[in-house]
This record gives sequence, C-alpha cells and structure tokens, in this order.
Amino acid sequence: MSQLPAPRRYGEEEVSRLLKRATELQRAQPTSPEPSGLTLEELEEIALEAGIDPALLRRAADELDTVATPLDDLGSTLAGAPTRIVLERVLDHEVPATAFGPLVPIIQVAAEAPGQASQVGRSLTWHSHNPSNPRTLQVVVTVHRGQTTIRIEERYGGLVGAIFGGVMGGVGGGVGMGLGGALAGITGSAALAVAFPVGVLAASYGISRFAFQRIVRRRHKVARALMESIVEQLASSRSLPPGTGEGG
Repeated sequence: MSQLPAPRRYGEEEVSRLLKRATELQRAQPTSPEPSGLTLEELEEIALEAGIDPALLRRAADELDTVATPLDDLGSTLAGAPTRIVLERVLDHEVPATAFGPLVPIIQVAAEAPGQASQVGRSLTWHSHNPSNPRTLQVVVTVHRGQTTIRIEERYGGLVGAIFGGVMGGVGGGVGMGLGGALAGITGSAALAVAFPVGVLAASYGISRFAFQRIVRRRHKVARALMESIVEQLASSRSLPPGTGEGG
C-alpha cells in the first residue's frame, strides 16, 4: 500500500501572496460585499484556518489602532524619550452618552493628578489642570458616524525643564563650578577648573536622561493600560439598552 504524500506546507512569503491573490479575486467578484478589504471577523477566520489564535490577531489589530509618538523632534532626541505620547483607538460602534460618566474616575486614577471633565454633546474631554504638575494629560472620547474614537495625549515639556533644569543646573552648574574652582585654587591647575565642571555637567546630563526615560516609560505603560480600561468600560456599555443609566 503506497503512502500518501504529505500535504504541502506554504512558507510565510507564499501565504502572503496567496492571501493577496485571494483578496484580489474576491474584489473581482460582482457580488463581493466589501471590495475595499477584509473585516476583522474575516481575518480571524483566515487566521483560524492557518492555525493562528484569533485572539492574537485581534490583539494585533488593537495595537495597529494605537499609535505612540516617536522621537520626532530635537527635544525628544536630546531628552532621550518622547516629550509627548499620543494613543488613539477607533471602535466600530457608537456608545451612549451615559457611558461617559464611569470613565472619569478611571481616568482620574491613571492621571495621578487633579483634572477636570467636560461633556459637550457626544464628546467627553478630560484634562489635567494643576499648574504645579510638570506634565499634562488630555483624554478625549468622541462618538461620530457609527464610531467611537478614544484619544489619549500626555505632554512632558514641563517635566523636561524640571528634571534637566534641576539636575544639570543644580548639580552640573552649581556643584561642578564650585568644586572646580576650589580644586583649581588648591592645585593651581586652570585645566582642572574647566575639565571638572564639564565632567560633572556631562554626568548630570546622563542622570537626567536616565530619570526622564524611566518616567516616560512608566507613564507610557500607564497610558496603554488606561486605553485598555476605557475600551473595556465602553464595551460593557455597548450591551446596555438605550436610556439605561448606571443604576440600571
């Protein structure tokens, strides 16, 4: 009895070409319901057939909708981390206005600073308003044309000034110049009077970058967690009948 040949396995490049060609064929069909592309549900079916966990595909789609601001300016490059981050997610459904209320305490906790919420029509805006806080956070949730858009933006311009100005100005400038002058007076070396402050200034700059990077990384994680919490909260409100409040 002859042994059946093993089924052919397609590599990553072949899978990509097959899916691309299948999409082209679908678009060519006169009865094609969606010629502009594939829905997430259709992609999940393809992923399931290919042995890919559909939950991972949905997670990838969520990450695709979320955009973080890169090192796109000189200030961010010098600081070692973005001076602002922007996260945005678009949900394919509208949420009722009653869903905005429960979002406020969720945002307040993540902000770690006082803030103020305002609702105009089908849009909710929350922003921090504490003048002593060196970073500012704004969260906007907008319902429009069958979609709900969530946008989180946090700026760290004030934080850059507080960290770099404090550390480099206090340690690098004050301590470095003072000790450099004292050492030059003791040793009689003019070169030491210049080299020592420069070294201290460089070290304080490195410390400032390290501190700023750590804070921004932590805040970025907080912002991503906030986005997921908002999405989860809005998803739960989707099943509520129109006009249903928090108390049921």
